Amino acid sequence: MSKYQTLNIDDPFDETDDIIIEPDTPPQLTTSKPIHTENPFQDLPLPQTPLQQHTDSLTKSFEGGYFSLNHYRQYFNIDTNEFIDNCKSSLNPLAKLPNDDNYESPGDLYGAVWITATLLFLLFFCNSLAELLSSWFSITNPDDSIKINYFKMLVSSINLLYGYIIIIPTLLYLIIAFYLKISPLMSLTKFISIYAYTNLLWIPAALLSIFRGFLINHNGMDSILKWTCIAIGALLSGCSIMIKLKDYFDNSFSEENEKQKITLLALLGLAHFGFAIGVKVCFFGNL
Repeated sequence: MSKYQTLNIDDPFDETDDIIIEPDTPPQLTTSKPIHTENPFQDLPLPQTPLQQHTDSLTKSFEGGYFSLNHYRQYFNIDTNEFIDNCKSSLNPLAKLPNDDNYESPGDLYGAVWITATLLFLLFFCNSLAELLSSWFSITNPDDSIKINYFKMLVSSINLLYGYIIIIPTLLYLIIAFYLKISPLMSLTKFISIYAYTNLLWIPAALLSIFRGFLINHNGMDSILKWTCIAIGALLSGCSIMIKLKDYFDNSFSEENEKQKITLLALLGLAHFGFAIGVKVCFFGNL
């Protein structure tokens, strides 16, 4: 069928009777291109959460190399509540490392400084108080008593306590990092933090040593009390160190390195025994 229509119109003056009328073509719909509205804020960064702002501020505040004091601020960035919680957890010698503990995260050196300093003060104070009580209750001539060089005691105790929590963790870190090549590798500052917080367990032994002043006339009982104080402090702190390090070793060492793990724990236990003997000699005299 044709798309054109034919109409018959009688016109006497026109020879053609057929007039072809082309129908109106329907309007065609034209598709226009989509209009894109530009967002003037699409290139702007999203607002940060308070936690992200805090993290960024800490990252910027700790910028600097190893020779910059600003770099070491992150190891002392701890609030009071967190420090108290760490101290409470360290008072349990059987406690393991937290399950969510990140071995590679930086440790807390704030406790390493102040807990060790507190232990130094307590050991020095309790020993001095015991000597003062001994001078009061002694039945011998005061001139016959042994004179104590307190300055030498203080210097040697500082070297012993701070040296132990720095040298032993450093040697342990070097052995694990470069000889055994264990992964995940615990950070050096975290090793130091473990050793430092266990010094809290020496405080009961330091307080118990005050009673030596009442046993000045009983040499046998005085010697027993000295060794009892050393044994209590060494066992509690040593047990805490061994349990925490064994927990880390169990998660890091493979079954093939089982002998190396046992050997390393034995050497650390021997080093702690030597440290306990050093405390005995430093504060309570010769063996």
